[in-house]
Amino acid sequence: MKRPIHTNGGFTLLEVLVSLTIMALITGVAFAGFSIAIDSWRRGTRRIEDLDRRFAVERLLQRQIAMADSQIFEGDTHQLEFTSTYSLANGAGDPVWVKYQLDSDGLKYSEVSRAQYLPGESPHTINQTFTGFSSMGFQYLYAAPGGQREWVYASLKDSPVAVRVAIGDEVLNIALVNRR
Repeated sequence: MKRPIHTNGGFTLLEVLVSLTIMALITGVAFAGFSIAIDSWRRGTRRIEDLDRRFAVERLLQRQIAMADSQIFEGDTHQLEFTSTYSLANGAGDPVWVKYQLDSDGLKYSEVSRAQYLPGESPHTINQTFTGFSSMGFQYLYAAPGGQREWVYASLKDSPVAVRVAIGDEVLNIALVNRR
């Protein structure tokens, strides 16, 4: 008696389970890799935005301090007030009264047209808070007797030769161009 030959071309249950397990492992590894890549992309984008914001503030500080009127200039380690011919809103042009103040929220910036400025009650027309500037400070370079120069933490009655702006680990030394 001959045995019937079964030529069934299907897969056994064990083969199907093994292949599904392998596919699940591959999918899990791929998903973890994509999650890491997306997280890295977001952190990189956030870092680039922080650097762009920092560069814009540094450029604004350099332009305004360099073009500051040396007769009206005062500040300490956490704030700086002066008049400048460079405006955040309008660029170079009419003089504006500018104030930078460092507090827990970040670096607060305000400006008002010099013609509208009244000491003690200035109606600032432009107010901006730049976040991410918690470790920042100002120093002022003055010519000491004998021709030597010295950095101090508060502005004196004379105009400084330069202003040092420390932002985190970086230091900007900005000379006043309109110094008299």
